[in-house]
Amino acid sequence: MLSDVTEPLSFNRILAVLKRQWWIVVAVVAVAGVAGFVASSGVADVYTGVAKIAIDTAPSSRYRGMPVADDLVKATSGSEMRAAVAQALGTSEADVAANLRATAAGNPLTTIRVTYTAATKDAAQAGARAGANAIIDVVDASMAKEIAIREAQIEASKKALAAIDAAARSEAPSAQTAYQRWAIETQLLDYTSALEGIVGVYTYDGTSSSSVSLGSDARNRNVLGAAVVGVALGILLAGVREALRKRT
Repeated sequence: MLSDVTEPLSFNRILAVLKRQWWIVVAVVAVAGVAGFVASSGVADVYTGVAKIAIDTAPSSRYRGMPVADDLVKATSGSEMRAAVAQALGTSEADVAANLRATAAGNPLTTIRVTYTAATKDAAQAGARAGANAIIDVVDASMAKEIAIREAQIEASKKALAAIDAAARSEAPSAQTAYQRWAIETQLLDYTSALEGIVGVYTYDGTSSSSVSLGSDARNRNVLGAAVVGVALGILLAGVREALRKRT
């Protein structure tokens, strides 16, 4: 009868059912565990390389054309950067698209974290470094004009100081010459500081680290998950069989 199935279940009744139908639960758990193991038997170790780009947010807004961190992160999923990284690694753009990732962290943003997954530690670290270098290349390309201006100003200041020094060797020093030299040296310091500020907004030291996700750990997790599902399914099937047994 339907009342036999819908009758409220107590803990003791459930326990009694499991004692009679325990073999169903065990069989389902065993089958689920084996299925989980077989399904994940081909899972290999996966290495993740990490490279970090430091962001100096204080001066970034002062320079025209300076890319923002979020735009640089988005650029890692673009075809141009993927092509650059693929060329550096000697692999395909599809491979880079599947394995290269970047995120910006901090409030305000202080770091761009570039990751690359691969089957070996060396490949993962190389991929992360290539991704970080590609981001720095984008910054350099965006700021090429501003950098050229500062470099030209620095070179002009150095030439002016050299001319003053050459003239001082043949003429007696004067207050005006000393003032001119001081003014040019001050400008040179300003130009040098400005150049350092531009190239120092995003800095990467060329290093990378890595971590590994073991295939055996993934298999163990899959087997455990399958076993848990098997327990639930086994209990359900045991209850159904018990209900059918009472009907007959």
